[in-house]
Amino acid sequence: MHIVDLSHAIKADMPVWPGTPQPEFAPLCSIGRDGFAEQSIRLSSHTGTHLDAPSHIIEGGDSLDRIDIGQFYGKGMLIDLRDAAGSIVPLEALKCFGPLISECDFILLHTGWSRFWGHEGYNSGYPVLAQEAASWISGFSIKGIGADAPSFDLSDSAHYPVHRQLLGAGVLLIENLTNFSSLPETGFFLSVLPLPVEGADASPVRAVALVPVSR
Repeated sequence: MHIVDLSHAIKADMPVWPGTPQPEFAPLCSIGRDGFAEQSIRLSSHTGTHLDAPSHIIEGGDSLDRIDIGQFYGKGMLIDLRDAAGSIVPLEALKCFGPLISECDFILLHTGWSRFWGHEGYNSGYPVLAQEAASWISGFSIKGIGADAPSFDLSDSAHYPVHRQLLGAGVLLIENLTNFSSLPETGFFLSVLPLPVEGADASPVRAVALVPVSR
């Protein structure tokens, strides 16, 4: 297997959603003084490449620690939406992928938006699914859906309809993914293991794809 890293690095000056605090790193011990190095890390559960649990949006929904660990790994497929017109991806752009979706566990939406990571406009104007498209996807038996963009709802959304539709159907959401150009359309496995934090509404993840190597 060839392992493809789909995660953004976590650092103090990284992009964050407006209102989210920047990650903070502080030294606790040093090799010179204490014989070993240790640091304190403070960050939001939605920092960088992260996984949303139903409890992020749904009252009484499962937190990540209540979800079977097998839900964070499975067969993935990539849908190339870089040529989709406008910021709303309609159902018509997805219907032809129905047979492939039926055979996978995770859908990755390749919008191309990760090219703006670190630039001022990253957190606005990104493509999102139409609510009809989200409703259609939630009818499949998939574990999760990921995107190379900061959110599944528009930046000015007040009710987060796509989050509610997908998380309400038990579909996990992975946001701020990257490096989709290194993936094939199908035939790979996705791992998005969260930190085992009790009651977590979300967690940063080291998202990786395992791609078989032809011999």
